[in-house]
Amino acid sequence: MRMRALGLIVAIAAVACAHAGAAEEKSMGGKADGDRAEIIRHIRSIFEAYLRKDRAAIRRTHARDWVGFLGPSTKIERGIDDYMAGADRSLESFDGLGYELLDTEVQLYGDLGLVYYTARYDFQDHDGHKESLPLRSLDVYRREGGGWIQAGSHITPIPSGGRWGEGEGTQAPSGDAAAPGSLSGEERTALLADREAVWRAWFAGDMEGLGRALPAELIAVDAGGGPWGSREETLRASADFTARGGKLVRLDFPQTEIQSYGEVAILFTKYELVTEQEGKRSEISGRGTEVFVRRDGRWVNTAWHLDSGE
Repeated sequence: MRMRALGLIVAIAAVACAHAGAAEEKSMGGKADGDRAEIIRHIRSIFEAYLRKDRAAIRRTHARDWVGFLGPSTKIERGIDDYMAGADRSLESFDGLGYELLDTEVQLYGDLGLVYYTARYDFQDHDGHKESLPLRSLDVYRREGGGWIQAGSHITPIPSGGRWGEGEGTQAPSGDAAAPGSLSGEERTALLADREAVWRAWFAGDMEGLGRALPAELIAVDAGGGPWGSREETLRASADFTARGGKLVRLDFPQTEIQSYGEVAILFTKYELVTEQEGKRSEISGRGTEVFVRRDGRWVNTAWHLDSGE
C-alpha cells in the first residue's frame, strides 16, 4: 500500500513539474522575444541618432568601456572616446538620408546578447553626391540598468565596393582585389566628380574640401621637379596660392582613362587650365597619373604625378 501511494505521489509530482517547466519555458520565451525586440529598437535608435547628427544620443547608446572595430579600423578601438572619434569623422563627412535594416539575428545568453545584421545606409557628401552603403555588423549587447546597451561592435561595409546594384542587393565579391575591374556609369561619374573637386579645392584654397579629399599618406609629384610633396605641403601651397591673389579661370580634362582594381582607381589624364594672378593669366597643360582609393563611400586622392606640356 505504501509503495502504491509513493508511486502515485511521484507520478503527480512529475506531472506538476512538467506543467511548471512548460509554463516557465513559455514565460522565458516571451521575455526573450521582448529582449530581442528591445535590442533591435536600440540599434534603430543608433541609426536615427546618426541621421539627426545627435552626438549626445550616439554617446548614450554605447557603453563607456565599448570595444570593437569601426569600418577600416586597423587596431582595436577601446572605450567610448575611441568610438566617438570615429563617429565624429562620419558626422563631419556625411549627411545621413535614411537607412533600412535588411536582416537581423539576435542570440541571447543570459544578460549578454549577440546581434548579427545587414543594413543599408543612405547618405550624401558635402558635394551633394548621394550614396547607399551596404553594411554588416556583429554587435555585443549587455543588460545594464534595466535595459540593454551596446558594449562592442564590428561594423564594416559589405565587400565588393560597398555598392548596391539596382534592385539586386549587394554585388557579389569578385574574390580577387588585384583583378582588373570596371566601374559602373554612376561610379565613374562619382570618381570623376571627386577628382575635379580636388583640383578646384586646391585652386580655391578650400582647406576643408582638401582635408576630406587628401589622406595623411598623400604623395604628390608635381610638374617642374623639386621634392615630392606631402599632405601638409600641398595644403600650404594651396593657401599660399590664394593668399597671393591667385584664382582659377578655367579647368578641363580633355582625356581620361581609368584602370580599377577593387577599391583602387588609377586615372591617366590630360589637363588644361588657366590661372590668373595680379591681372596676368597663365595657361598650363600636361599629363597626370592620379591614384584614388574608395573609403567610406567616397574617393580620396592618395597620390599623383603631373608633368607639363604634351
